[in-house]
Amino acid sequence: MKQYKIVIIGGGPAGLAAALSAKEHGIDDILILERDERLGGILNQCIHNGFGLHTFKEELTGPEYAERYIDKVLAAQIPYKLNTMVADITPDKEILYVSAEEGAVTVKADAVILAMGCRERPRGALGLPGFRQAGVYTAGTAQRLMNIEGYMVGKEAVMWQS
Repeated sequence: MKQYKIVIIGGGPAGLAAALSAKEHGIDDILILERDERLGGILNQCIHNGFGLHTFKEELTGPEYAERYIDKVLAAQIPYKLNTMVADITPDKEILYVSAEEGAVTVKADAVILAMGCRERPRGALGLPGFRQAGVYTAGTAQRLMNIEGYMVGKEAVMWQS
């Protein structure tokens, strides 16, 4: 079983920043596990600007901001795995992950950083009980469908805040 000093679950902005910080503090044995097909997390679908003012001292779109961090991770040669789903974490910090490339793999870590972001809760966010109604999307889902998948989700929108 492969051993790492730090395993970071999530390759979005928090996971990338955690990996870079660990590397800057002298830790070389790091692994990032990301379930999506690319690093960057939610930033990849946030095509509007407004990111980067504090960190990079300029206004960037989400993908531009993510790319800056991804470039730093690549330059630091921090290993990562894409299309990889974490299935289990034991109290002993054994992480079971699954990918089409490797199948089911267990690794051990001295420390695990959970940087998986958050999820919109459709029922709470929409205030509509029951099953998902056709054509009703959370803002994040609509954003992903349009900006990542390239689908038009509609020509008219209704915003509802409960």
